[in-house]
Amino acid sequence: MGGHPGEDPMPDFKPITGHCQCGAVAFRVEAPPHDIYHCHCSMCRRCHGTMFATYALAPKDKVTTTKGADNLTTFDSSLGVHRQFCKTCGCQLFIDVDDTPNLRWYMPGTIDGHPGHPKAMEKHIYVESKVPWYEIVDDLPKHVKYDHT
Repeated sequence: MGGHPGEDPMPDFKPITGHCQCGAVAFRVEAPPHDIYHCHCSMCRRCHGTMFATYALAPKDKVTTTKGADNLTTFDSSLGVHRQFCKTCGCQLFIDVDDTPNLRWYMPGTIDGHPGHPKAMEKHIYVESKVPWYEIVDDLPKHVKYDHT
């Protein structure tokens, strides 16, 4: 499920909204996610200060900033990976990746309510990089890396 262009994994999807911690930046998502990832790589753990970071991917033109676009700042965390944060509160909201220019990664934890995806769409990535003191105990698929193909 997910990740296939033209596939509609959620025909009843309704647009969702989200915002940063302070409310200076708000956004709207008008298409269902292609995938939902729980990333365990050290870079994502450090950017979020958590055991893993959760991301949703949607068509870039369907994830729009509705408030505070001028309050976003970008940090290039690695070659071709552009993380966008609120300048005021530091909340990470989006990632644009050069290898997938038609997709935008957004943080489902910043959505107002449930992101609207089925649990089966979720998967863990970079599981060999997870913190050693955390055990993944769910039945979601587990991948050594992220493969956008």
